[in-house]
Amino acid sequence: MSDDRSTAQRFELGSTPLIARAVGGVETCYQLPGFDLNLDIGRCPDGAERQSRLLLTHAHIDHAAGLPYYVSLRGLYGFPPPTVYAPRASIPAMSELLSAWGRLQSDSERCILVGVEPGETVDLGRGLSAEVFSVDHGIDSVGYTIRQRRRKLLPELAGAPGHRIRDLADAGETIHHHIEHPELSFAGDTTIEVLRRSPQILESRVLLLECTFVGPWVSSDEAKERGHVHMEQLIPWADHFRNERVLLTHFSQRHERALVDAELEKLPVSLRRKVEVVW
Repeated sequence: MSDDRSTAQRFELGSTPLIARAVGGVETCYQLPGFDLNLDIGRCPDGAERQSRLLLTHAHIDHAAGLPYYVSLRGLYGFPPPTVYAPRASIPAMSELLSAWGRLQSDSERCILVGVEPGETVDLGRGLSAEVFSVDHGIDSVGYTIRQRRRKLLPELAGAPGHRIRDLADAGETIHHHIEHPELSFAGDTTIEVLRRSPQILESRVLLLECTFVGPWVSSDEAKERGHVHMEQLIPWADHFRNERVLLTHFSQRHERALVDAELEKLPVSLRRKVEVVW
């Protein structure tokens, strides 16, 4: 496997592609163009400006430095001002940052800043919502579960002839109900405690989970102290991941891909078969 981490990766997630750029301490941004959504903004990689909504997990520079550029580019290209969701306690400082850039470049503060806290749900429109959950990273931080509203035929009509269903619809009868499915969870930078504190993320179809450290150079305890996850901490949780796919991400620059691949082999099969690496 190549150790090149200079280009974004593309993952097909069914309802939308995921375009990922994630290097621990350098840049983290995930683009979901099918959802018109970015998760964190990194240094605003190519294409991120096309999404009109941004969910920021926290304001560390490798996750949020591109915010003024993102806002400015949308103005440059004639796109409407974006809506940016971020931990409520960080909104005043973000507003000051954008205001300072605005004094230098007049189009860098035209956005809607919305503060969020764990337990809240954000309506993203188009049948999408974001549930905000708690994470542990030393500064004000949150994670997000993207839920998609889907229309389903009523259970009592399952297997009914098509003509009966059409007749009921023509008569104005209700033939569908709606369910909300957890499509993707993103915890940002966090410790392994997120799996205990916010266990609902283990039910998402796709889980984006940071795994900054692997191998012996940083211990599990040190990883936790730094607000991150060590791969060996996943082992006791292996049978709890009910996700279809687990994308491990945010690996430290100190790690080579060969080491990451070797450490993956130590994961129980029940988890390893679900895991993909964002490199």
